[in-house]
Amino acid sequence: MVLRILTSIDHESLEELRIALEWDFWAEKGPVGEVRSILKEVEDRGDEALLELTSRFDGVDLASKGLRVKRAELEKASSIMKRPFIDAVRAATRAITAFHRHQSWESQFWESDEGARIGQMVRALKRVGAYVPGGSASYPSTAMMTVIPAKVAGVSEIAVCVPPGKNGDIDPSTLYTLNEMGVEEVYRLGGAQAIGALAYGTETISAVDKIVGPGNVYVALAKREVFGRVGIDILAGPSELALLADGGADARYLACDILAQLEHGSGARACLITDSEDLVRQVDKELSNAMGAQRSKQSHNVSAVVVRDIEEGGTLVDILAPEHLVIATDDITGVLSGIHNAGAIFLGVDSPVALGDYAVGVNHVLPTGGAARFSSPLGVYDFVKRSNVVISNLKANRALSQVIEALAEVEGFTYHAESMRKRLH
Repeated sequence: MVLRILTSIDHESLEELRIALEWDFWAEKGPVGEVRSILKEVEDRGDEALLELTSRFDGVDLASKGLRVKRAELEKASSIMKRPFIDAVRAATRAITAFHRHQSWESQFWESDEGARIGQMVRALKRVGAYVPGGSASYPSTAMMTVIPAKVAGVSEIAVCVPPGKNGDIDPSTLYTLNEMGVEEVYRLGGAQAIGALAYGTETISAVDKIVGPGNVYVALAKREVFGRVGIDILAGPSELALLADGGADARYLACDILAQLEHGSGARACLITDSEDLVRQVDKELSNAMGAQRSKQSHNVSAVVVRDIEEGGTLVDILAPEHLVIATDDITGVLSGIHNAGAIFLGVDSPVALGDYAVGVNHVLPTGGAARFSSPLGVYDFVKRSNVVISNLKANRALSQVIEALAEVEGFTYHAESMRKRLH
């Protein structure tokens, strides 16, 4: 048995099911004190602290290589990449760029009922830091997902931090991808110290306006600590997948989606929500056959909830607000209409999550830990800001003066009212 099986009738409420599934945001429990200490060191000692912390946590001496990746290293990575990977990066880049171009905002102005000219001015952020996980692994797809929407938005400066491997180098596939996108500012730096460097600035790294990108618990907690000093996108936790399926779904596809989800690491979790006990048995059999001896290690993170009907399943999905949601039911559009909370939704048997992770164009940096109740996937919107603009005149001021004076009097702001009266003559 791989799946932990729960049923709605075992709990007084669907909210209790969420707790039983342990679908909670772990960042509240992490090493907050250690992260704060790391950030303080970076703020106080700059580059010196970055070198020491990288040696302490990553076992890498960067004294000779330096923090910044040299232009020659980026070019060398491009020279050794093979054709299938080059073609894949270029195809994915085109798809991701095309999708995010649909998200653009523009400045706009209009005339108010009173005759003032009002509107909003949209401007791209000037300087952004992107965190791309690395070290012992390579995630060129995350490089694309964090950099491309920033470029589409018009961000002029993008600094990328990637944790180095044991030899101090960054995986060439990530370097190639960054070079292909025209990124020139890359640092071999990871963990909380990378977030501190981007937020506070050091002798080598200039501070940014906003930090985006997923990472481990140290990265997430560091982003939370520096928020306010800089902007952040989301606090990314362990990856999540919910599968809402009826009895007609193909157990082989669902099991494969769950196995793909577990590839995200030990914290990754998946939950099958269905009205069919038979489907649970079929999926569990597929998982058992595929996982073999590994099933005991992963089973705690894989659950199945048997609900009374698909409508109740949709309600549970909204409570979980999962990062990824697969809907495998006969009436996928009808079920979708009742869903409000999910980071990315994949409809039908021909829509695996891998499409969103790599190639179809949507962004894979998604809210986790229930944050899809109030957060959205990373996109162009994360890299622009809006300024309100007002151009008034005597006509509009006369029309609005009594409103302003009445509200200012209640709030005790005498000169707010006076500033209007002086403009009525």
